[in-house]
Amino acid sequence: MKVDLIDRFINFSKANSLFGNDDQIIVALSGGGDSVALVDLFSRLNQPIILAHCNFKLRDLESDEDEEFVRKISVVYDLPLHITEFRTREYSVNNGISIEMAARELRYEWFEKIRIETGSSSVAVAHHADDSIETMFINLIRGTGVRGLAGIQPHQGHIIRPLLFTNRNEITDYLDFRHLEYRHDSSNQDTKYVRNRIRQIILPEIERINPSFRQVVQEEQILFTQAQGIIDSYTNLVTGQVFIQEVDRARILIKRLLEEKFPEAILYEILRPYGFNGIQIKQILIACVSNCGKVFSSKTHILLIDRDEMILTDGYQPSQERYYFDPAKIDEDLPLRFESRIVHSLNYQPVRSPETACLDYDKLDLPLVLRRWENGDFFYPFGMKNSKKVSDFFIDQKVNRFDKSRVWILASGEKIVWIVGYRIDNRYRVTDETKEILEIRISEE
Repeated sequence: MKVDLIDRFINFSKANSLFGNDDQIIVALSGGGDSVALVDLFSRLNQPIILAHCNFKLRDLESDEDEEFVRKISVVYDLPLHITEFRTREYSVNNGISIEMAARELRYEWFEKIRIETGSSSVAVAHHADDSIETMFINLIRGTGVRGLAGIQPHQGHIIRPLLFTNRNEITDYLDFRHLEYRHDSSNQDTKYVRNRIRQIILPEIERINPSFRQVVQEEQILFTQAQGIIDSYTNLVTGQVFIQEVDRARILIKRLLEEKFPEAILYEILRPYGFNGIQIKQILIACVSNCGKVFSSKTHILLIDRDEMILTDGYQPSQERYYFDPAKIDEDLPLRFESRIVHSLNYQPVRSPETACLDYDKLDLPLVLRRWENGDFFYPFGMKNSKKVSDFFIDQKVNRFDKSRVWILASGEKIVWIVGYRIDNRYRVTDETKEILEIRISEE
């Protein structure tokens, strides 16, 4: 099994047309065992490769040690190396997404930049069969349709995954057989991350019921992939009758869409490439019959319900929708994930973090309102007695125009309580007179 991994690597790559003999490939090298094995396999093929490493600055000294290890790998294999650093936590807060999603967006954007600059054909990442199973569970939890149940695909755009034919145990055996050193990521043991929770808690429990569960899932994912192919064929057939692409916009004919037997599935497949999610699709369909003029937005596009059609345009517009946050019952459909608790002030030490708000509970009017910031908004920044326009605060904080449009406000009635991820309002700070404290933290899930 250990010896023939190279043969299976070659056969899988050929069967899925992942790369040619002369293709230059960027290999994403974290320093972990999976990526080290991938570099070694490519090197044994004498494949032209370039190494790329992202330092996400999430594990302090460990992150820097990973970077140093990767530099040594590049010397040992005599390979070119590109390294970059990211302010991942800040990006996560500014965009209202999890740490995991922030790291994903940052690295793939950078990989594509390096791929173009170096004239490489593709970027190889070290996902394997176990990763695909875990991803299926994540997608099931988030709701991504049949496509998500199919797991990770070997080839998506310029991203290739040549290790999907094998699993974590086989890769570890290969590393031992080849006497290869690699780094252990301590965060892989932290069950606050969804993937780790699935890997360490959920999957072992399922395997107690069915020890062959992983093999079953791999076989089912093949069927899901084929099912998605059927859905794509059907959607492509209908899309031509429903979706009209114009020079600066696209139009979706509402009446024609609603005549279809599966309008939600069709709309999901049409809008998914533009960044709209499953929850939004349901809301859009409801608005089609009851709320002309309603606007929905993804990170890259705006959708307007305009009488008998939907109008889709490029660009980003801050959401006009308002959400309500009740610490006693947190809505799962909030655009941000919060964790909260109410504690007594006795011996309480407020958390000093932009990702956490410590508020005087008795001064709040619940539920709180979660909305985007608006021109004219003002608040009293923590530690200040005078008010300040939110727009001026952003200038002082050097928040760029793109990030400003994504900032969320938590308000008590019309009064700002917290510019989420930045600063609380001084009027709601914890004082010596505070009896109960509402602590709200941005969750990393």
